[in-house]
Amino acid sequence: MNTTKGKLQNILTSIKTLRMKPLDFILVICLMVASFTPFLLLGGEHGTSRQAQLRVNSQVIKTFDLTKDQTYTYQDADGDINKIEVRDGRIAIVYANCGDQICVRKGFINQTGQTIVCLPHKLVIEVMPSGNDDENRIIDY
Repeated sequence: MNTTKGKLQNILTSIKTLRMKPLDFILVICLMVASFTPFLLLGGEHGTSRQAQLRVNSQVIKTFDLTKDQTYTYQDADGDINKIEVRDGRIAIVYANCGDQICVRKGFINQTGQTIVCLPHKLVIEVMPSGNDDENRIIDY
């Protein structure tokens, strides 16, 4: 019994000695601010783009102007169908006859570098950079 009581006293003594000193508190605050610095410096640079590219088997099929609302249906010789919609400066695949429907569930995108991929149809839609915006590209998989 005395050993249990002695262990408990040792634990309580250890906890009391771990109190934060003022400099420790300042160090923790500085580290927290430093951890958010990359987000604050780099977070707001990714802008929206005005065009998107439809590629099938790495070949550009169509370039979309995201400032104009439109609907486009891609159909290949095998009967693969993807209905693409541009609305309010964003683009999405709203219908596909593939089995997994991942491309449809992705929804609308408009940030430079974002992609929608339909693997069964080997189709990729990528929001392209405007002008010299290539360094601000988001890689989105």
